[in-house]
Amino acid sequence: MNINYLPKKIIFSVLGLFLFVACQNTKSRPTSTEIIKDTLKSVHQFKSIDKNASRLKTYFEKLAHKSGFSGAVLIGQDGKTVYKDAFGFANLQNKSLLTTATPFQLASVSKQFTSASIMLLKEKGLLNYEDSVQKFFPDFPYHGISIRLLLEHRSGLPNYIYFCDSYVKDKVKPINNAFAISLMKVVKPPVYFPPDRRFDYSNTGYMILASIVEKVSGVPFASFLHSNIFKPLGMNDTYLATEDDQRKQRSASGYSRGRRSVGTTFLDGVIGDKDIYSSVEDLFKWDQALYDGKLLKDQTLNEAFEPKGKKAEARENYGYGWRMFYWGDVKVIYHAGWWEGFQSLLIRIPEDRITIAVLKNRLVSSAPAKDSILQSLYPLTKKINQSASKR
Repeated sequence: MNINYLPKKIIFSVLGLFLFVACQNTKSRPTSTEIIKDTLKSVHQFKSIDKNASRLKTYFEKLAHKSGFSGAVLIGQDGKTVYKDAFGFANLQNKSLLTTATPFQLASVSKQFTSASIMLLKEKGLLNYEDSVQKFFPDFPYHGISIRLLLEHRSGLPNYIYFCDSYVKDKVKPINNAFAISLMKVVKPPVYFPPDRRFDYSNTGYMILASIVEKVSGVPFASFLHSNIFKPLGMNDTYLATEDDQRKQRSASGYSRGRRSVGTTFLDGVIGDKDIYSSVEDLFKWDQALYDGKLLKDQTLNEAFEPKGKKAEARENYGYGWRMFYWGDVKVIYHAGWWEGFQSLLIRIPEDRITIAVLKNRLVSSAPAKDSILQSLYPLTKKINQSASKR
């Protein structure tokens, strides 16, 4: 039944009756999330993404031609690419064109690879989520912080981007994780709140997680990622950037709205929270590996994809390196990122085995938005969409 074609009086009457009956059961009263999800069950009639390919193609072409979208996109389902394309230049100076194999700076989408590295080490019995930071860095000045709290963004640690900007005088030479952690030991910037008090998105936490991976594995983080994730999955256009990495020459350059090259900053050498480069083609391989269990056990991933916030009914929540929310009755797992001219978005919908990867190398006012893409795949009525967005 398509509720778009029912009279409003009938819709409101049905919803009112549903809420009235639900509220009578005081022994097991449903949460607001359950009510909204049950009300929207008729929305999820989606089976195949193929029929939406032309609509998605039109959406991205319009963004490119009218709004200046410069980037690459790939949308697939169950191992099959349904739509992919690239728009604009990888480098404006030499006029090299973007392709779906062009590596882009992933920015914070890099965090899911950091969390996956931690999960791989846990599966091997080399660490536990409850291990404290002091187990790996005994003189770390902030106590009561576990690996789990770092994964969940509940550590309360100050943002390294801000305190490094305040204390680092030479902003020409790139700093690294070891420098940032040493600086924390020396200047002890104040925490934002005690551990596990609340959620606060933390780049510092994922920088420390990458350093823990290096401590436990005994190899540089770039080597660990290559040997344990990128190479086994055939992600040949994916790498963790280092100062002298030659692969940057064939990667996309980042640009501002005015088409000016953004260049580099002294913070580029800090890894774990950013600095992985990848293509939409490789991100599809990565996501399919998660669906197929090629890298991590289902039990491990299921835990990572569960909301860790104290408010279970919040519209958006966070797991281990992934954000999540409900679009109608469809669970959406995703992450977005921004860094120095680049924007990234990776969406996965496990129920229908859908992957959506969008990478940009130019900041423009009109960018591909997850809600617009999801509306093309899972149309919701305006009234219900607004209700879902307020959760």
